[in-house]
Amino acid sequence: MKKILVTGSSGFLAHHFIKHAQDRGYFVLGVDKRPIPHGHNKPNYYIQTNINDLTYKDIMGVDYVMHFAWRTNIPDCSRHPIESTEQNIDMSVRMLELAREAGVKKFLFPSTASLYGNNPTPWKEGMTPDPIEPYSWQKLSIEYACQMYSKVYKLPTLVFRFFQVYGEFQRDDTAIAAFIRSKKNGKPITLTETTAQSSFRSGQRDFVYAGDLAEALLDSLDVSVGSGEIYNVASGKIHTMEQIADALGAEVTWIPKREYEVERHLADVSNIKRDIGWEATTDVINWLKNI
Repeated sequence: MKKILVTGSSGFLAHHFIKHAQDRGYFVLGVDKRPIPHGHNKPNYYIQTNINDLTYKDIMGVDYVMHFAWRTNIPDCSRHPIESTEQNIDMSVRMLELAREAGVKKFLFPSTASLYGNNPTPWKEGMTPDPIEPYSWQKLSIEYACQMYSKVYKLPTLVFRFFQVYGEFQRDDTAIAAFIRSKKNGKPITLTETTAQSSFRSGQRDFVYAGDLAEALLDSLDVSVGSGEIYNVASGKIHTMEQIADALGAEVTWIPKREYEVERHLADVSNIKRDIGWEATTDVINWLKNI
């Protein structure tokens, strides 16, 4: 039985990834400093510890590493650029080095579409990155580290730029989670208004379901790519945030656009379809209407 190490295994994305990995017959070794929350899918074996305390001996025999652990939340990283940079970059380089020492077959790194910044859409992997806040350039730094580890140390790595991920157990600070919470509490949903130059009033986003995303990651383990290649993980379709609010049947209030926000996210997903054979199957509007 092949073994996958999942860092950040108490988190939202890990909840979905662990289930899909186990359904495919993988043994999941989970690592996180927090306990697995109630209701989340549990790894086959769990080490509750700080990742920085791991040694290569802890992960000997691991075939693949899925490195979800990260200090997430763009506003938080913007408020604490030094601390978040130290935490995210040091931890991730340490995991790359442990994976190299342990002879891991492939290291998967979840990056972010936010680093495309003000590039014109649809965003393509070959575009020059334009990170406009610390969270995104921290992710970009580890993208470069993954490519370097593949080139210099021969550790197979892959990078995935996630777009707007949603699904069960999503973090409370995500837009859709906040929308659902407001609707349940009988409060209006707050939307940020685009600039006067835009042809749409609310931001446009490319949403991808966490279960579909987990399938993309697992599909990548079976194909012969692993030199730090970068893939967009998205639906390749656009929805406005106002459409998301309408799907929930909620009232809306408006606030001005924030500095770190880009008005339109849309992915070109042709590379992941071609190389990995994956495409999203879940529609965000249908999912919202059925929760």
